[in-house]
Amino acid sequence: MIKKIIYTLFGILLLNNEILASEEDIFKQALAYTVKIKARVDKPFLGDEKGAFTAAGFLVDAKQRLVMTNAHVVARSPSHVSVAFYNGHYYKARKLYVDPVLDLALLKLPKNSIPKGIKAAQLECKNIPAVGHPVGALGHPWGIFFTGTRGVISGITDKFGGEFLQTDAPINSGNSGGPLISMKTAKVVGINTSSLNKNQDQNTNFATPMKYACRVLELLQIGKNPSPPELPILFQLDIDDSNKLIVASTHLASDLIALENGDIIEKFENETQFIHALRGNLDNFSLAITRQNKKMILSGRLNAMQLVTERKGIFVSGIVIAPWWIRDWQEVNLPPLVIHNVEAGSIGDDQKIQNWDNLVSIDRKPMKNLKQLFAYLKAAKLQDKKVYLTIKRFSDLDDRLYDYLERPLKVVDLKYFGGKKK
Repeated sequence: MIKKIIYTLFGILLLNNEILASEEDIFKQALAYTVKIKARVDKPFLGDEKGAFTAAGFLVDAKQRLVMTNAHVVARSPSHVSVAFYNGHYYKARKLYVDPVLDLALLKLPKNSIPKGIKAAQLECKNIPAVGHPVGALGHPWGIFFTGTRGVISGITDKFGGEFLQTDAPINSGNSGGPLISMKTAKVVGINTSSLNKNQDQNTNFATPMKYACRVLELLQIGKNPSPPELPILFQLDIDDSNKLIVASTHLASDLIALENGDIIEKFENETQFIHALRGNLDNFSLAITRQNKKMILSGRLNAMQLVTERKGIFVSGIVIAPWWIRDWQEVNLPPLVIHNVEAGSIGDDQKIQNWDNLVSIDRKPMKNLKQLFAYLKAAKLQDKKVYLTIKRFSDLDDRLYDYLERPLKVVDLKYFGGKKK
């Protein structure tokens, strides 16, 4: 009888063939694999800020020394990143991969930087937890290091540019990049990402699901490019939760997959699911679509997005100039180069040049790419002559979309930055 009771209790503690740990034990395990991350950005691209930031991450592969965090933690701009384990020293880390779609980055740690006995986090790569599932978040909110908070999964949403886990577990500044952990299985189910941050909000927070992050990790571990497809496509926004992926506008080249405006891509409820299915399978795939109420199968290919870690820019007179990376810049006929950042107090700032200004030409000569721009600016610098930038700016006036302006610029401190390190 006693043995029967013991076996019954033991069976209750099993879930998916794993013994449940106490919540204290789960957080204790997480303290070991969670890290502090410091990142510093000198020359930001659009979407990033100049400055130094502290956030979280977690070890996902001890053998290959890989740490997972958010892309916004380490920036999609060139940055200096260092990592420290609990009660450990900071080590310089290399940005192995930064995703241009998911808020996800993988860092490579140097040899001998992982304390002995530290095991990688267990990851929930198959299932997305249901509403009500208990979870805990670990991170460094407001600079209070290795703080644990608790809540439940509140839902799943794709209303903020991707598919996210929604949770009422508090996620504040400094929590970003840390693990969201199942309090049942001790597995990491998500990467703490953001909060709604609105007045009267009561803990509406978001995490990137591990289901999608694991696919990126798995491809990197076997040496394959995990980049999402380059998608010069706009999909219809899903306001009424119809869970349909409808092509609203496409600028795909003719030698790629032949999608058309109005096509409904079947089997996917949102863009995140679509991109997830294509990672590692861009060269030859088929899609089930509905076109004008007819079911069809399309076959084709897509190009991979440029690696974030290979993006380049030009710094000149306090200005960062780089190509557009938004997918729909062709919709409004914008020039290929844009101002990404203007340093306060710089020559560019003195000439009232602004972020988001489109570079139309220099001295009335159109600039098609960074190579042409750098050569022209270098020649002007050698001749110690000012150049005149024609810029196209979104207008504040009611009767037009754009204003055109001309700004003189003395060329100083000219340099390339970013790109793949040799």
